[in-house]
Amino acid sequence: MAFQCATLPLYDLAETRIQTDALWTGLAKSFRKKGIKNVPDTLFRGEKTYQKKLFFGQICGYPLTHEYAGRFKVIATPLYRTPYFTGPEYLSVITVHQQCKWQKLEDARGSRVVINSRSSHSGYNILRLMVTPFTKETTFFSKVSVSGAHLQSLSRIRQKQADLASIDGLTWSMLEMYAPEALKGCRILTLTPPAPAPAFVTEKETSQEMLELFRNALKNAFDEPKFNLVAKNLFLENTQILPENAYDCITEMERISIEDL
Repeated sequence: MAFQCATLPLYDLAETRIQTDALWTGLAKSFRKKGIKNVPDTLFRGEKTYQKKLFFGQICGYPLTHEYAGRFKVIATPLYRTPYFTGPEYLSVITVHQQCKWQKLEDARGSRVVINSRSSHSGYNILRLMVTPFTKETTFFSKVSVSGAHLQSLSRIRQKQADLASIDGLTWSMLEMYAPEALKGCRILTLTPPAPAPAFVTEKETSQEMLELFRNALKNAFDEPKFNLVAKNLFLENTQILPENAYDCITEMERISIEDL
């Protein structure tokens, strides 16, 4: 199979490009040591990422189980060390303006919500689940807008163009570390239930033998002190192999949630 690219798009902030590139350099080195062929030298950055044949990538659990269901094999789930991760599971942070007086999510009834995408678990799917108990007789939000990215959702909160957003917990931690101005004027109202973190994946045609090579190479990479230092700059501590059905919980969350915000 002719792979076309490697990509790590989900947490690739402008402020962390150097660290992300260094992470890939370390991973690529470990892959080559395991005898894996045709390892891309650099990461692909551009539109229509998932239309290419992925050598190695990272994808949110919602498109993994929906738009791209059956397209990828999960290599491993990353373990990040932030306040919003427990093992392989992560939370989103429900975010409002710093001046907002709400104390709990139910207080936000009738407000304006901004989501990054309807194909996002952290910004959309999990929020549907959380407001479902409050929508038996009427819709919860008065207006729903789509920003295209968590960073843009935060911008709308800061500018009071929207009242509430659900932000990926790792994105929040990265912004705290590398771009704190993006969080200025925002605060966390509450946290969401957990779900498996965005997975490291490859194409479904990848053989089981090569899948094991990927997994062993990841393990070996974290045994290297230099790689560990690079990874920790991105909050990445290690990876874990979850059961094949681990991401089905995201589909179940959708099943018991309202159809739309």
